[in-house]
This record gives sequence, structure tokens and C-alpha cells, in this order.
Amino acid sequence: MNRIILTAILCWSTAALADGGNQTAQTLNSVELQQIKKKYESCVFDNGQIILAKSSFRDAMEYAPMACRKELLQAKKYLLDSAFKLDVIDQLVSSIEEGVRIDLAGRLVAQLKTKQKG
Repeated sequence: MNRIILTAILCWSTAALADGGNQTAQTLNSVELQQIKKKYESCVFDNGQIILAKSSFRDAMEYAPMACRKELLQAKKYLLDSAFKLDVIDQLVSSIEEGVRIDLAGRLVAQLKTKQKG
């Protein structure tokens, strides 16, 4: 009898864990989160180009992401409604920010190269 109960509990736990993993994958790949990330990304790129036109590369790298912080916090707000723990959410948001900063640097360098050639 105990084995049957233990087996049922293990099956239920495994199904619950599989469901949780599926839910987190759906959250990370959701259309809503992708739209938030795209909005943040385009805000940073646009502001980076504007700042670079008026100031330095360093200023563009520093202030463009700061100017779009509100959009980044929308991603955090969206993730707070998920099954993730707060420290995991913070790491995910930091990862989004870092990825966009890397892409911003690449775009700004390309823009500087284009200016230099032209």
C-alpha cells in the first residue's frame, strides 16, 4: 500500500515539475516578452545613435540604456507574474540588458566606421 502511494506521489511530482519547466519556457518565449525586449532594444539603439551624434561613444554606451530603463523594467514586471524566483528574474533582466549593451556597442562601432569612411 505504501509503495502505491509513494509511486503516485512520485508520478504527480514529476508531472508537476514537467509542467513548471514547460511554463517557464513558455514565459521566456512568449510574444509579450519578445515585444518588450524589442521595444527596449530599439529604444536603446535609437538613443545611442542620437547621443553618439552629439557626444562621445562612452556617453552613448552609458546613457542610452539608462534612458530606456523604463522599458527594461517592463520585462521585470512581466517576469514577476511568472513562476521564477526574484533572484532568477534579476539575472534574466540583467542578461537582457547586457545583451542589448553588447549589440549597442557593435552598432555604434559600425556607425563610427561608416562616418570615418564617408
